[in-house]
Amino acid sequence: MIITISGQYGSGGNEVGMRLAEIMGYRVFDAQLIVRAREIYTQTGMRDDRPSWWPNLSLKPYDEDDIFPSLGTALGQAELELKSDQMTSDSSFAHLGSEADHFRRAMLESLTGAVMECSEGGDCILFGKCSDFILRGVPDTIHVFSTADMDVRISRIMSQYNLNLDNVGGSQWLAPSYTLQEAGQLLNMERRDALELMYTTDKRRADLFEFLTGERWGDLERFDYHIVGDELNLDVQTSLLLEFVRKKMR
Repeated sequence: MIITISGQYGSGGNEVGMRLAEIMGYRVFDAQLIVRAREIYTQTGMRDDRPSWWPNLSLKPYDEDDIFPSLGTALGQAELELKSDQMTSDSSFAHLGSEADHFRRAMLESLTGAVMECSEGGDCILFGKCSDFILRGVPDTIHVFSTADMDVRISRIMSQYNLNLDNVGGSQWLAPSYTLQEAGQLLNMERRDALELMYTTDKRRADLFEFLTGERWGDLERFDYHIVGDELNLDVQTSLLLEFVRKKMR
């Protein structure tokens, strides 16, 4: 069974997914999808028989010493550098306009190749990266979306990233970031910081999905299962999702 999980930041979807993967012994794919998509994008661009519409971009090599790919701006997204922490309320992929369609097409094709490769053989969980759109209609797939009340999400984010409880003067924080590694450097996060991180991350996820697919992010009608992170604790949510998956496998 292939399970895709996406959702609102801080709503518990990733935590439920990781617990489910451990119980079922499933492979997990997250940032690996982006790394592989970059490889496909670059390799296709170097081919003599590449499509005529494929963008002619020179991407900087991915540093294998890094745990995650580098992050970036909207144009960086088009180059699959995915520096989406730079997105603000005043910027959107939609602002790239119709002239960016060849970037969108190349990005989606590269990401599709990565998702299809990683999901080959089934029995895996894929987090986000438009995987629910790409695998729609594929047999033996379950698509999950998670949501939670704003206050619950803020509380979870603050609890997750307040790794250093030493008394410091206010909140020490980095700009909103996609990588857990950098987000883990947030010390004594205050509510306003958690709200900013939550808003920026959700906007990045929605903008990328809608830019690539032309569909609205988070439309629950397109999902098979809905995790409501504020109704029950995550152990119960994991058990409920596990029961749903096992019924589907019968």
